[in-house]
This record gives sequence, structure tokens and C-alpha cells, in this order.
Amino acid sequence: MPARAPAHERPEIAPSEPVAGLLENAQSPARARTSGDDAVGIPDRLSVAEFGVGQAVVHRQLVGRSDEFDLGDRAAFFTRVVGGASGERIRHVWLHESRQVQVIELELGGPHWRTYSEKRLRAVGQWTVEARDTSDRVLARASFTCSPTSR
Repeated sequence: MPARAPAHERPEIAPSEPVAGLLENAQSPARARTSGDDAVGIPDRLSVAEFGVGQAVVHRQLVGRSDEFDLGDRAAFFTRVVGGASGERIRHVWLHESRQVQVIELELGGPHWRTYSEKRLRAVGQWTVEARDTSDRVLARASFTCSPTSR
């Protein structure tokens, strides 16, 4: 029996399935194609329809959305990518104080795909995480602050 894909790599149940608003500051939406029976509603090029930073992704939903974390917390960057194709890739680029500290490559499984990456925060200060396409175009960007542990 084939192994089941990890939850973050499984496609949505249905492209029209409503998703709770995850981000209020998404990048400008791509125009949808209007010709061709199988292309209706799929953007002309890869874009991120929803994104955000939170404590975790559970059942393909971002939980614990925040722009403030404590040192040692785990931050999750969630993206819902549209307009891609199976096998196409995006990257989540994690930056601390404007310096790149990690790049995570993620493979898409279809034209409507939810994915995420996580990082344990080991430095206080300003963090930014970006979703980029293979041309290094920024598709989405979220920033947050990491403070010394308050517990």
C-alpha cells in the first residue's frame, strides 16, 4: 500500500471550499482565466491567495495567528497557492533582522494547494518570512516580532 502524503502536501477537498479569511494583507490577486473549460477560476500565473503566521497548522488551517512570539516558540508560515501545477515549487524564505537564515522548498500538488513551513525561533528581534516563486518573485510576506521568553 502506498504511503499517504503528509497533511501539508494534501490538496484541498474542493477548490470552491470556503476557507476562513487567513490574511487581510495578501498580495494583489492574479487575474483569473476566462476561456477554456478546465481553466476557469485558475489564475494566469502562480500567486498566493491566503497566508499568515501562527503557532501551528491543524487540519490545513492556520491556528494561533500572531505577530508576536516568545524566544523558543515555533512559528508556522501558511500559504494557499493558486495557479500552480503539480510538481511546481515555491520557497519559504525566513529572515531575521533582514538576514536570510533558512530557505524551505515546497512542492505543489495542483492548482489550489495549501502548504506551510515551521521554524523554532532562536533569536529575538524582527522576523520576516516570504513565499517566493522560482524566479525569486515575492508572492507573500509576513512579519512578526520575537521577544525574550515572558514565561
